[in-house]
Amino acid sequence: MGANAMDQRDLLIKNGKILCMDGDVRADWLLTQGGKIAHLGVGKCDPEYISGTVQIIDAGGRTVLPGFIDNHFQVVRTGLECGYVDLSHVRNYDEIGQIIRREAASRSVVTACRLDSSRLEEKALPDRKVLDHYCADKPVLIFSLDHHTIILNTVGILYNKIPFTLPGIHMDDSGIPTGIFSNQAENRLESNVLDAYSYDEFDSAAARTVGIAFSHGLTTVAAMECRGAKAEQSPLRTSEFLVHYKDRYPLSIEIFYQTTEYKRALQHGLKHIGGALYIDGTMGGRTAALSFDYADAPHRKGWIYMTQDALTHFTMECCQNNLQIGFDAIGDAAIETVLQALEAAAKHYDVRSMRHRIEHAELITPSQMQRAARLGVILCMQPAYEGLWGYPGGMYQQRLGDRYGTTNQFRRIIDSGITICGGSDPPITNPNPFQGIHYAVNHPVAANSVTLQEALEMYTSLGAYALFLEKKKGSLREGKDADIVILDRDITQMDLQQLKDVQVDMTIKDGRVVFDRNV
Repeated sequence: MGANAMDQRDLLIKNGKILCMDGDVRADWLLTQGGKIAHLGVGKCDPEYISGTVQIIDAGGRTVLPGFIDNHFQVVRTGLECGYVDLSHVRNYDEIGQIIRREAASRSVVTACRLDSSRLEEKALPDRKVLDHYCADKPVLIFSLDHHTIILNTVGILYNKIPFTLPGIHMDDSGIPTGIFSNQAENRLESNVLDAYSYDEFDSAAARTVGIAFSHGLTTVAAMECRGAKAEQSPLRTSEFLVHYKDRYPLSIEIFYQTTEYKRALQHGLKHIGGALYIDGTMGGRTAALSFDYADAPHRKGWIYMTQDALTHFTMECCQNNLQIGFDAIGDAAIETVLQALEAAAKHYDVRSMRHRIEHAELITPSQMQRAARLGVILCMQPAYEGLWGYPGGMYQQRLGDRYGTTNQFRRIIDSGITICGGSDPPITNPNPFQGIHYAVNHPVAANSVTLQEALEMYTSLGAYALFLEKKKGSLREGKDADIVILDRDITQMDLQQLKDVQVDMTIKDGRVVFDRNV
């Protein structure tokens, strides 16, 4: 059911296994009034709450939870990529080429996405010569799965007119571009792609994303819209679009403005900055900044995109203006620069109260965990990454070798006193909270797993805390927003190895049914 068909009557949910995510509080029934939670109870609902104007929903023993909160999301990009060619399933260069050749027959420009080199038989990204073999007369542009690398064929290079002086253009021995672009070159290309869209197209993409979000039980998202290693050099069109138009969508959207120019965020009255503000790259591209060499690329340790002085200065400015920062840092060396910046700021400001965040933090070390806990740092993590890359022989093991098993150590992080909130980072992973919940509970390395309750908290109560929304959202309590999901089963009585198969049957936003799987 779409946003235009939302039911506006007060709701009574009965016969539910209601997990309030408010300590150990549970209930059997719940009443909403005026978009808020009015009453909860155990046993049979008091007849005084039942009237002809109340819509009664029989949960039939299924689990009822607060609406899910995705703390690392892209509203516009997720919708746009629905129109791209999906390469997530390909196994080798020939499969890529055959798909590109087929799509080129009906497209003037072939734009593809979700290509993961670690899953290819060749274990490397194709270059322009490979793509030219299958399509030499139309531009081809392929986004890597992690969105930190773009591959072009020869016509695509000419079509995009990228200055060859930009950092991140991979050259062959003759000084000719290979067609693989990262760092600032990738950023410029991605900006070119976004510049080609109108605001009407952004609107259609965002509306599509809202429907996807509701189908997965998401009622609030943290939007990390603008991409790029040097955000101040890239247009903030998608962020600006949401600043002006987010209220037209029924999904709650918290904008993280990706720029180091803090005054931009303040001008728009925003409370968050950064989010996808890259401190380093990715492990897939071997650009995440490590304190050691990559196992499959000796003498490579990745890149740090901001100097320590610049990062510390930016952090000080944000703290002075009470802006919550989201630092995008994956490798331990990048995380170290963030912690040093926050420790410097802590000498002058109450950084704990600002709830600064590190996005991803896949390789945070035990000693860094202790320092992050003292600073009140929140880690916004993506447990579904373990499903993509954490299996034996997967990308994490390829890149880390003997250090395999040190990624996303959820158990140790929580035991260190750090708050973890969950995000999907779409379109890298499906924006389905139960993919993340599954891999938080069923981490490929068992010692890194958490309980079901802890995993649910990442996407509900702690998700709200990470956005300063805990007084309004994240738990089912009288007076809070009536953001609610009804699942397809009682998850407290199921085999936890099957969590990824759980579906949302109904999503309720502000007391209105916005998604019903059975309609």
